[in-house]
Amino acid sequence: MDTFFKLVGWLSLALAALVKLILAAIVVEVISDVVLRNLNYRPISWGVSATEYGLLYSAFLPMPWLVRIKGHVFVEFLRRALPGPGRLVLEKLVYAVCIGLCLYLTWYAFAAFLDAVGTGAYETKTFDMPKWLIFLPISLGFFLSALEWTRYLVGRDSLYDIDVLDREGL
Repeated sequence: MDTFFKLVGWLSLALAALVKLILAAIVVEVISDVVLRNLNYRPISWGVSATEYGLLYSAFLPMPWLVRIKGHVFVEFLRRALPGPGRLVLEKLVYAVCIGLCLYLTWYAFAAFLDAVGTGAYETKTFDMPKWLIFLPISLGFFLSALEWTRYLVGRDSLYDIDVLDREGL
């Protein structure tokens, strides 16, 4: 099981690294667009659409890595008020709810992905993009996030084994 979760972690890290490249490309595109406009040249016609898609990918692909590195928002007030056994129960409940939500959203996005593949639908803006490429990062991000939450539920690691104040500013 540890090998499986290490593989999931590696994939999560790879997707987060890919997002760094996507964000860098967005920065270059925006700077290029501004410079071209200020020099009275036509801006890059596909730039705005590519930036929109890049931001979509940037929102969903790093999600599992954020779960792995415990980079999500923590709400501690109820957990800290409980005794030790109550904290453990609440912790497992949080993991189960997160897994359930991620799997539901995976199912919903994957159904839209399959529908887009089946119909051959395209998103038409300044360039045509297959709709399945829009639903792919959503499905992948939520599914891998569910696996990361499962690692906490069945594994030895805990989302709460760090001081949340130490993670502030991550």
